[in-house]
Amino acid sequence: MSKILIRGAKVLGGEPQDVLIDGETITQVGTGLTAEGAEVVEAAGKVLLPGLVDLHTHLREPGREDSETVLTGTRAAASGGYTSVFAMANTFPVADTAGVVEQVWRLGQESGYCDVQPIGAVTVGLEGKKLAELGAMHESAAGVTVFSDDGKCVHDAVIMRRALEYVKAFGGVVAQHAQEPRLTEGAEMNEGIVSAELGLGGWPAVAEESIIARDVLLAEHVGSRVHICHLSTAGSVEIVRWAKSRGIDVTAEVTPHHLLLTDELVRTYNPVYKVNPPLRTERDVLALRQALADGTIDIVATDHAPHPHEDKDCEWAAAAMGMVGLETALSVVQETMVDTGLLDWAGVADRMSFTPARIGRAEGHGRPVSAGEPANLTLLDTAYRGAVDPAGFASRSRNTPYEGRELPGRVTHTWLRGKATLVDGKLT
Repeated sequence: MSKILIRGAKVLGGEPQDVLIDGETITQVGTGLTAEGAEVVEAAGKVLLPGLVDLHTHLREPGREDSETVLTGTRAAASGGYTSVFAMANTFPVADTAGVVEQVWRLGQESGYCDVQPIGAVTVGLEGKKLAELGAMHESAAGVTVFSDDGKCVHDAVIMRRALEYVKAFGGVVAQHAQEPRLTEGAEMNEGIVSAELGLGGWPAVAEESIIARDVLLAEHVGSRVHICHLSTAGSVEIVRWAKSRGIDVTAEVTPHHLLLTDELVRTYNPVYKVNPPLRTERDVLALRQALADGTIDIVATDHAPHPHEDKDCEWAAAAMGMVGLETALSVVQETMVDTGLLDWAGVADRMSFTPARIGRAEGHGRPVSAGEPANLTLLDTAYRGAVDPAGFASRSRNTPYEGRELPGRVTHTWLRGKATLVDGKLT
C-alpha cells in the first residue's frame, strides 16, 4: 500500500493536524508533516474521525437480497463513514447457527468496504422458545459476541434470564428489542394524540419501558451485560438512568431518526415514516437528545432497515416497518447534536465509534487517531449542506425519510485499514 498524507484536518474537531498513513497503520500525527511519494489529501476545514461503528445494521443477506446484500450494504456503510457494522440476525435462514453467521462474516470479508460482524439470534428461528447455539456461534470463525432477536422481543423472562447467564461465560451481550408483544397487538404508530386523531392503532411507550425495566433487573440479578436497542421514549431514558445509578451493566442506543423525527409526520400517511419502534413525540425527541449528550444513552446506531419499493409504496397498514440510515446518520447527528451545541465532535466520535466498538468488541475499530493505530478513518465536510437524494444511495433500497430534506455534512473520504473505500464522496 502507498503512503497517504491527510493534511490540515481537524482531528476530532480540534486544531488542524496532518495524519500520515503508511500501509494499514497511522504512523504520524502532527503539523508540517511530509512524506516522499505520499498521496496528499487536502483536508483543511474538514473533521477527521475514527471510522464509524454501527451496532445495529440489517444487511438482509441471506434471503432478502432484493432489499440489500452484504456488498451493497457495506458500500452504503462506507459512503456514510462506517468501517465496521454489526449485522442483525433476522435473515432467511435466521442467523441462529455457526454456519449462517460464518457465511455472513465471509461475505463481509469478500466485500472489502467495511468489516461485518454478525449478530447471532438469541432464540432458534427468533421464535422466543429455545436458546440458539450461542456458544457455537461465539466459537465459530465469526466470533459472535452480540446476540439479538431484533425485530422481535425476547418476551419470555426465563429465556431472557438464561440468555444473559449463558453469554456471561464468554463476555457476550444480549441486545434486546424492547417491545411487549401483547401491548402492541395491532399497533401502527405511537399511542397518543396523533394516533387518536388518525384512528391508527396506538403503540404505547409502556410496551418498551416495561421490558427495559424487567431486563435491567434480570441483568443485575445474574451479573450480566444487557444492551437496549433503539430506545425511543423519555420514560425509557429514566429507567436506564436509574439502572446505571445502581451500577447495572446496561448500555443503550438511539437511532438518528428518533433524534430528529416525530409522530406528527404520520399525518401524511406516508409509509416511509412507519418504523419499529414508532416515531414518538417532540418531548421524547428532546429527552433522547439530552440523554445522548449526558451519556445515559451510550451510542447512536442506525437500525438501517432496507426494504424494496413495493414493500413501502403501499397503504400504511400493509407497509413494512423500517428506514435506511447508514448514508445519512452522521448528517442527522450533526444537525441534532453538534449544530445544537449538545455534543462536540469528540463526543460524536465517542458515541459513533469508540463506545459501539467497545460494546461489540470490534477489534481494531473505535481506536484513537494516533500513531500506531489502525488507519480506520472518516473525513467529513461539515460546511456542506444539501438535499438528500436517495437516487444516489449505494444501498439497494431507497426508503429514506429524508428525501428532499436539507441536511448538513458530507462524508468525503473513508479509509479501512489504510485502503480508501470512499474518495471525494465516490466509492472506490
